[in-house]
Amino acid sequence: MAIYIVIAALAIAILITLNITAYNTLVRARNKAKEAFSSIDVHLKMRYDLIPNLVEVVKGYMKHEAEIMKQVSAVRSKAASAKSENEKIIAANQAGQVIKELFATSEDYPELKSDKLFRRLSHEMIEVEDKITASRRFYNSQVNKYNNLVMQFPMSIFAKLFGFKKKDNFEIDSIERNNISI
Repeated sequence: MAIYIVIAALAIAILITLNITAYNTLVRARNKAKEAFSSIDVHLKMRYDLIPNLVEVVKGYMKHEAEIMKQVSAVRSKAASAKSENEKIIAANQAGQVIKELFATSEDYPELKSDKLFRRLSHEMIEVEDKITASRRFYNSQVNKYNNLVMQFPMSIFAKLFGFKKKDNFEIDSIERNNISI
């Protein structure tokens, strides 16, 4: 009889340990994905901080390009008010598209392209875009690891038990895949 009590206690201890280990593994993976997204958020903030400076320089040269300036302002406002990861992803994709259009339009203004401030801001924007791209890759890698844990057996059982849900990758939208015509 005593042996059955010991075996039952040992089985319960093993189950508790498995639950704790699974939960902690899922939490760690989810937190790494959140951390990766926050690095994207930092770079997006840098992008949105650069936009008004770039717009001010461009405004002087592109007085009749009011529509692009409105789009840039609208996208920046939308990005600033985004709360969820999905809203931030959508705003980031729209901002990337508008920035491409702004640079494509600048091709029509040789004096703008030679402006020192515009060149410096353009260079900074390109660096920020490169950082966003690298951060997206890292985020998607972390999300992939997390999603594998959530979806693969036996961890999927614990994920369902503890309420862990699959995360979406940070993907570019179909509009951003298209080339900008200059």
